[in-house]
Amino acid sequence: MIFPSSVLFDTALIPMIDQTVVMGVLAMVIEDALIPGLDAALEELRKQGLTVRLHSGQNNTWHVADGGLFSGYVASGDELLELKRANNLNLSGIKSLG
Repeated sequence: MIFPSSVLFDTALIPMIDQTVVMGVLAMVIEDALIPGLDAALEELRKQGLTVRLHSGQNNTWHVADGGLFSGYVASGDELLELKRANNLNLSGIKSLG
């Protein structure tokens, strides 16, 4: 089952009406499963107590951290799957990616 991992908000400008600018909010939901099998890898990292957030939906990169908002490592979905296949899917394995 696929669950939304994050919701990104964007703003859209609506044309000026009598010198007043009206802003509208558009919501976009990003789903975890961009690559088959990635859900299991992301869930495994979360079970280890790591925080996993989408870093770039366009590039399919993920930010993995052990606490701390500005600490952590970025890895692609393909790299996470490769670490899972090598039985090295943990923070140490992600650090070793460089």
